Amino acid sequence: MDAPSVAQVDSKALGDLGAWFAAGYFEEPEAGPMRRWSRAVRRRFEHRKLAPYEGGWLYPTGSIPREDAPASRIVEPSYSFTWTFNQEALRAAVATAAPEQVDVLQSLGQVMSDLLQRTVVWSSPHTVGGCGYTHSIPNYGRVLREGLDAHGRRIAVGLDAAQDAGDGAKTTFYLGLLDVLEGIRAWHRRILDMLCARQPATAADLEARDLLLRALRQVPFGPARSFYEAVVAYNFTFYLDDCDNPGRLDRELAPYYERDLDVGTLTRERALTLLRTFTDNVAANDAWSAAIGGSYSDGSPAYNEVTRLCLEAVHQRHRPSYELGVRKDMPDALWSVALDAVATGCGQPAFYNENAYVDGLREAELGLSEADVVLWNGGGCTETMIHGCSNVGSLDAGIHLPLILEATLRQHLPTVPTFEALLQRFMTDVDGVIYEIISGVNRLQAARAALTPQPMRSLLIDDCIERGVDFNAGGARYNWSVVNVAGLANVVDSLAAVREVVFEKQEQSGDSLASALACNFDSMEPLRQRLRRCPRFGNDHREVDMLAAGIAEHVFRGFRGYKAWRGGRFLPACIMFTTYAAEGSRIGATPDGRRAGKPLADSIGPVAGRDHHGPTAMLRSVTRLPLQLALGTPVLNIRFGKALFASKDGRRAVRDLIMTYFELGGMQIQLSVVDREVLEAAIREPEQHEDLIVRVGGFSAYFNSLSPALKQAIVDRTEHVF
Repeated sequence: MDAPSVAQVDSKALGDLGAWFAAGYFEEPEAGPMRRWSRAVRRRFEHRKLAPYEGGWLYPTGSIPREDAPASRIVEPSYSFTWTFNQEALRAAVATAAPEQVDVLQSLGQVMSDLLQRTVVWSSPHTVGGCGYTHSIPNYGRVLREGLDAHGRRIAVGLDAAQDAGDGAKTTFYLGLLDVLEGIRAWHRRILDMLCARQPATAADLEARDLLLRALRQVPFGPARSFYEAVVAYNFTFYLDDCDNPGRLDRELAPYYERDLDVGTLTRERALTLLRTFTDNVAANDAWSAAIGGSYSDGSPAYNEVTRLCLEAVHQRHRPSYELGVRKDMPDALWSVALDAVATGCGQPAFYNENAYVDGLREAELGLSEADVVLWNGGGCTETMIHGCSNVGSLDAGIHLPLILEATLRQHLPTVPTFEALLQRFMTDVDGVIYEIISGVNRLQAARAALTPQPMRSLLIDDCIERGVDFNAGGARYNWSVVNVAGLANVVDSLAAVREVVFEKQEQSGDSLASALACNFDSMEPLRQRLRRCPRFGNDHREVDMLAAGIAEHVFRGFRGYKAWRGGRFLPACIMFTTYAAEGSRIGATPDGRRAGKPLADSIGPVAGRDHHGPTAMLRSVTRLPLQLALGTPVLNIRFGKALFASKDGRRAVRDLIMTYFELGGMQIQLSVVDREVLEAAIREPEQHEDLIVRVGGFSAYFNSLSPALKQAIVDRTEHVF
């Protein structure tokens, strides 16, 4: 029996089942993907479930509610992939469906399975936490300044020009965006109706509800006229994009704050309350990154009072992942507020070398203007992109260096004559994998451009409307791709051990070491301990560090030499968020004495617990790497005990350490402030530590949410003291 065609899937029946997103996609089976996915977005917003209004000055609030209809979960929207297909939800819906509904559900499943196969055109063991992800950041400021009605006017201008020119592709693009806007208007009307119908219990509730209603009657379709309306519009747009990245909060909101404060219509306390509520919304959705501080395009510092309010609002909250752009002239008062936030144990903010990022982006041949380069913002964990006008694959893929080394050693270690020859074999194998990754990512990008446009992001991110080109097809102003480099320190420690034990001191033959690795050091504990005594990355050991620098530069430049299908270049990153335990489980024993299945190194830093010579030595090792070539962000985690933050001297030491790191060339550093004893107690009694937050990769997470292996890896991190 032939597979059903798109035209055979009954859109009305899907709507009757509550699967409105899927129903919209099948409404016009002869239309192209942009029109069809735009209609899916429209129908979803027309029928989107509304969370109850619990009072307060913002709405929506809390996590995005899931639809009640089981069939709605078969095909759901995704900000990274446009849509997701859930086979388990399909089976569950079929099991409970009426007989006349089974055929439509099965036809839906077959068509979406076929589309998924046509979209996912590449798979690889080298994903390392990402395969075609597309975190991004809407142009919140444009919505605040102009309102979505202005977006509609720009769409109308583009549509008229496309129709006059007989350009069918652009005509379809603009008609799709008009559908998206209609869906947003419908959702907005439903929110207003729900708020009007609610009967507040107290006078304070009534005042808050009425203020919110007045604001929502102005924004997001009209321009914000006050700080309050700006925050309401910002919050609304955040939920439109399904709660991904908040972006440059302080820069977008500061003009409204300063104006209202000057005229006396706003107090600092009220502004802080609003930002705390928005922070809670970001945290409730496990959403992502917001860069603050840094520089303006004229080179002046971009710190303002909203920067400080953002840091105060994030105390004891794990999101958003604040990225504080640090300059030498960052005010002492802001240092104090930032370290106050870190001391609460929330891991916020992470500290970023502003000058290094701006200079590195200028030099990376990305075509950035001076106005835009200072709008860098990590997306997702912290993959470098530009606020409001970029499409960055984040993460588009990864490269699992220990997996490559494992294959190189298996094939060549028993026979290779010199260490230099072994290293060259490894580098050649790395080059082959890099080429495979680039080719695969480019196939994925081409398939997504053809089959899965991103209508909401095409609406909200510059310059898609002006170009008449979808976000996934290269419509954003800037397009590049971030690829994650995993296990660098494991490879360096392993090769350093092979160099010393096999080639320099000839204590083992290559064949005998290969045999030991194959049997996971079974009955060979003395050899494993000997390997563990070899020099390690992270201890200011120059010879090891230079080996690390050579490997890193080869890998980083290897990626940066290629261009992505969608535009721009490939930018390496080292961001092992929650993946370094799982990725370690995929490989056997390694020559650094690591047993099979144990975690990899965390991001750009040393293997957990191997840096024994203090924080300065560790930072010197890391800054011998060519970090500016890894602009996707080379994440460095460091852990301190809480006692360090109890004194002015301790805080000053932390500040000096961060600035020393940046002066040496460091790019990013993030702090976990928690004692080892607390972490060990949290493993024993998780119910007593439900609010414990730790910094993982490029973001903060609740300790209890992590896997047992990852928890232990965090316990094993060196706790640095001065």
